[in-house]
Amino acid sequence: MREDQPTSLEDQNGSRNGLLDLLRFSTALMLAFYHFLYRGALDGGYLDHAFGSAGIAVSLGYLGVNLFFMISGFVIIWSASGRDWYGFSVGRLARLYPAHLVAMTITFLVMLWWAQPPYQTGISQWLANLTMLAPLFGTDFMDGAYWSIVIEIIFYGWVAIGLFSGFIPRHTDAAVAIWMLLVMINNTMLGSRPVELLFLTEYGSYFAFGAMTWRISSQGTSNLRLLVAALALLMTFHAAEVQRLDVIFRLGEASSAPLVALANAGIIGLFLLAAGLGRHIKAGPWVLALGGISYPFYLIHQNAGYILINVTAPAIGKWNAVALALVLTIATSWWIYARIEPVGRAIIRRLFSPVASYLPRTFNRYPAPAEQWR
Repeated sequence: MREDQPTSLEDQNGSRNGLLDLLRFSTALMLAFYHFLYRGALDGGYLDHAFGSAGIAVSLGYLGVNLFFMISGFVIIWSASGRDWYGFSVGRLARLYPAHLVAMTITFLVMLWWAQPPYQTGISQWLANLTMLAPLFGTDFMDGAYWSIVIEIIFYGWVAIGLFSGFIPRHTDAAVAIWMLLVMINNTMLGSRPVELLFLTEYGSYFAFGAMTWRISSQGTSNLRLLVAALALLMTFHAAEVQRLDVIFRLGEASSAPLVALANAGIIGLFLLAAGLGRHIKAGPWVLALGGISYPFYLIHQNAGYILINVTAPAIGKWNAVALALVLTIATSWWIYARIEPVGRAIIRRLFSPVASYLPRTFNRYPAPAEQWR
């Protein structure tokens, strides 16, 4: 399994965290149910059919994105260990871009065929979305789910800077501590939108908690690690409450603050359970596959799924339409994972390989000496 894959959750001995694979796939499914059963009909008229109490039951599914961010903090700091900035950056690009290109193009074609509000699109939107940063070019993402991929890309950028400077992995704890200080200041006092976007202060606590979980589990405890983990944990509850207020603003309704806090504690508990026990559970081929398809599944499920449900529900019923959308999304995701991604990774690595010898490189052998904070 290639180490550039977010789903290849390997440690230095080659073992694999299969529970994180399963958790990643389960989270993708949770978000799909949230979109199909709840948000699709409530926000923007994406779905023609509502699902009543079933939708209310999954109304907190949006917290799944936060779970993705925790897993990413854990896995990316793990996978960056022992790599230089260039290898890490090319690995991220090779992992993200092939699936994005194909999933975005499929969504574009489905929307172009449907061509009814709110799904109108055009070639200019497709071209802008080739960059993965469509809003910078004054157009919308091809699918609303893509916003979180941009958050991930910014996080990867900071990790690459840390690797280039040598600050990561040697001073990872100090780097995350500084980040958490900035998160706390901006979220509770400054409220600066540019700071929020550049330094990911809205969701930084989830990334930081994941990163500290890996540091503690792999390098042991220290006073600084425990302090940063505790502050990150505390700030996740602040972030969840801000999200709850935003949901009220956008949708006109939301769960109560205590219920959101309880759900936030629940996803943190699931993450810690998977992070702690997963290294001791062997991942079979089907677990690897589920972890592998979760990224393309997330990319392609939303707008294309909405349209498929709208088209088929009058003939087969809304519940059968949801089931069909899930099955076809999983099948397409498998095709992208098994057929498209390996070829795409090879092409990107081949394209960037000649450049490597002309760029400044850094390499820090891992494990580096731990910070002396006891």
